[in-house]
Amino acid sequence: MQMFKRLLLIIAVVVLSSCAKLPVAELEDAKDVVARAYAAGAAQFSPGEYQLASSALQAAELQVDEHKYRQAVRTLELAQRYADEALRLTTESKEQLAAERAKAAEEKHQAELKKQQELKRQAELKKQQKLKKQHTEEKKKRAQAAAKKPPIVDVSPGLVDKIEVQSGENLAKIAARKEVYGDPFLWPLIYKANRDQIKDPVEIFSGQTLVVPRDKSREDADAARREARELNLFDLID
Repeated sequence: MQMFKRLLLIIAVVVLSSCAKLPVAELEDAKDVVARAYAAGAAQFSPGEYQLASSALQAAELQVDEHKYRQAVRTLELAQRYADEALRLTTESKEQLAAERAKAAEEKHQAELKKQQELKRQAELKKQQKLKKQHTEEKKKRAQAAAKKPPIVDVSPGLVDKIEVQSGENLAKIAARKEVYGDPFLWPLIYKANRDQIKDPVEIFSGQTLVVPRDKSREDADAARREARELNLFDLID
């Protein structure tokens, strides 16, 4: 009886083994997905899941060699599952890494822009300070030069600071008097000093007493001459 039972057991094992098929397609699919995971960089970005997938694939290959086809199918399913997970995690890790790199690049770009703007601002500030300094120095030089130049007419003997208008005179003739300026082109100085009583430079009246300014600089005199030539109210000839 015991021998009969053993024979039945052997027959059952043989039958079961003969019913299980060699999982060729499953093995190729598992190898493919594990290979794709490796090519995608899963060993670097998802080493745990990739190692499980690779180990499961090796175990399944060993089971196939030992004709344990049913176990091999289940193990190959595990290999595919871990390989798929490794691929998913690898893709996510790469996307996150790319986003972080893009963010870092943008931050670096913005920092560089900010740096360039600051350098530009500092350069502009230095330029303005330089121009301001030059303007101040030029103004100081002009003031010093003007201070060195004496007035156009000093309080020398024979010169007057007030003059009475004679019949037939105009401002140019008065300015041409030796005791005034001796220069008819300086009439604008007299005109501007007596605006309270002269409304029109070509209309003055006999008997008016006009102030003769003595505190004008060479620049004032030159400006008056230019003005007299431009207006040409009295047909003056140089």
